[in-house]
Amino acid sequence: MHFLLYWSTWEQLLFVFAAFPTLSVTGLYLVRRAVPLARLKKNHEVAGVTFGVIGAFYGLLLAFVIVASWQRFDRAEANVQREGIALTALYRLAKGFAEPTAAQMQTAIRAYTHQVIDRDWPEMAREQFQGMDDSLGPLVLWQIVTNYRPPDHPRQKAILDKSLDELSQLSESFGLRYLYCREDLPGVVWVVIYAGLLITVGFSYFFGHEAFRWQALMCAILSSLLGLTILAILELAHPYQGAVTVSDQPFRYALMRMDDMDKLGWTTVTTNRRLARSDSTNASPREQVSVR
Repeated sequence: MHFLLYWSTWEQLLFVFAAFPTLSVTGLYLVRRAVPLARLKKNHEVAGVTFGVIGAFYGLLLAFVIVASWQRFDRAEANVQREGIALTALYRLAKGFAEPTAAQMQTAIRAYTHQVIDRDWPEMAREQFQGMDDSLGPLVLWQIVTNYRPPDHPRQKAILDKSLDELSQLSESFGLRYLYCREDLPGVVWVVIYAGLLITVGFSYFFGHEAFRWQALMCAILSSLLGLTILAILELAHPYQGAVTVSDQPFRYALMRMDDMDKLGWTTVTTNRRLARSDSTNASPREQVSVR
């Protein structure tokens, strides 16, 4: 069912509500044609207890897997948020570096952020993210920071140390994003899910109802519910593909904060110049000469 990841939500729902009930009702029809109704009715007492056990076991299995998939999705989302926060903090710290390192650092941070939004995110949606293969990722930032030789000043050393901490966080988040994009649930889990689906739906064929259409309706509802659950697991197990994905909003927010920091820095410089000019205008001629 991995092909559903490249369909829209409405297409996924239409497929589930069309394919699962159709296949399950077709199987029920074939069983009813092959096995007499009287023989199926004899199984009600024993099959009812067994079906309850199988249904409970499969329900617990699906509940466990969907919780694990949701936790995986939640960790991937939190990791992206940490990466965006690390970029914002690095950009803020870069303003404390001496030139030309400050300008190089800010340019590299913006290039990294734009690359994530414009290239990495579409590639991850197509499962083509090659971050570790053909992307330098944070390595350019590491090169700038490690080659930086700060002046012999405690403030500069503190900025450098904090930048290294944020850069380590950024590199860790980048690596985890790559792994979350490439990894899937273990194959044995999918085998158990699909095998349990066939067993649970197939076991419902052991019952016989006088009105075939009512039993077919119950079978269709059961298979549709199981199909929706498996679809939810599939979506949550792939946090960067499908109709439900981790958003790139933390990186867009980081760019917005970078723009705000640049505007704030320009506003501060302009305000200081205006205040200086105002003070020089109100000062005496001798003071004006000293201000200028």
